[in-house]
Amino acid sequence: MRNIQIFIAFLKKLYESRYMIRMMAVRDLKAVYVGSLFGFFWAVLNPLAQLAIYGLVFGVFFKAKPDPRYGTDSYFLFLLCGLVPWQFFAQTVSSSTNVLVSNGNLIKKAVGFNAEILPVITIISNIITHFIGLGLLLAIVMVFTGRLSLATPVIFFYLFIIIFSVGIGWIVSSINVYLRDVQQVVGVLMLAWMFFTPIFYPSSIIPAKLIPIIKLNPLFHMVEGYRHAILAGRVLPAADLAYMAAVSFLTFGVGGLLFRRLKPGFAEVL
Repeated sequence: MRNIQIFIAFLKKLYESRYMIRMMAVRDLKAVYVGSLFGFFWAVLNPLAQLAIYGLVFGVFFKAKPDPRYGTDSYFLFLLCGLVPWQFFAQTVSSSTNVLVSNGNLIKKAVGFNAEILPVITIISNIITHFIGLGLLLAIVMVFTGRLSLATPVIFFYLFIIIFSVGIGWIVSSINVYLRDVQQVVGVLMLAWMFFTPIFYPSSIIPAKLIPIIKLNPLFHMVEGYRHAILAGRVLPAADLAYMAAVSFLTFGVGGLLFRRLKPGFAEVL
């Protein structure tokens, strides 16, 4: 019940701050891309560059192969379907960590400013980039396979991870105000998280006794969901989707409570 109240209050704040959110999200996007030679095209170049590097290392050097149940024998398609959702989450968490510190002047000087929206603005910017990468992914799949699976739209159900990302963003950003080492710790944890999520390898190679532990990771279900929907034309079991939703809303609630608890001291510390 408490999580539902937090979620409703959060949606109300989002609506009240919608104009500020839009302006600041546009500002963040411009800060990343405007002034560079290729501009927004970097949103396409970055996943392609990572695909080329990881594909060469794992697909050529280590001769990794996707499991037949994914419906493709192309390691590059298999890898791209894992990288696109992972990049959204990783970039969101990494950029959320320092967002309060970076906007310290705004928090200290703007009376009544809702600091809760700052991690959300970061997520909105990354969602736009994610959809660009997703469009690239679907275009590549279409070119290589000549079709798109009827199950492809199901991937939007896996975006429960956005709610999860908001919660994680609140947690790491609020703690980072008081303990700046968090930014370094998050970098290490995200690296470990990436390799313990089956992005570069099929989940079938994970020892059976470790599968229940690995499946506690909500990113496991998101990555697997993208691959099953786009490549194999299948939908994850309802239990997996329910687990993603439950963990996402739980993390959202915990993050909201922690942020509220730590928020009164932000202005003084910053």
